Amino acid sequence: MLYSEKIKEAPTLAEYFKTVREEGFEKGLEMGIEKGIEKGIEKGKMEEKRNLAAELLREGFSVEKVIKIVKLSLDEVEEIGASIHPNQPES
Repeated sequence: MLYSEKIKEAPTLAEYFKTVREEGFEKGLEMGIEKGIEKGIEKGKMEEKRNLAAELLREGFSVEKVIKIVKLSLDEVEEIGASIHPNQPES
């Protein structure tokens, strides 16, 4: 192949930048989707923990026992307890 033929096949700078931009956009979109999925999974896990804590509190488990079982903080468990029994003072 002649040099002049190779030059005709080479992309212009504008075409190159357009391709790079499109590839970057696609990569960014993929990364964003992956991060969104990860956040959704984490949010779902936390919601499940909170639901379990609420059920345990309704069943009469102590705040300390719920913290140990569900692995939530004291503040989180007390907040859940307050929403279940709004008229009872926090322990």
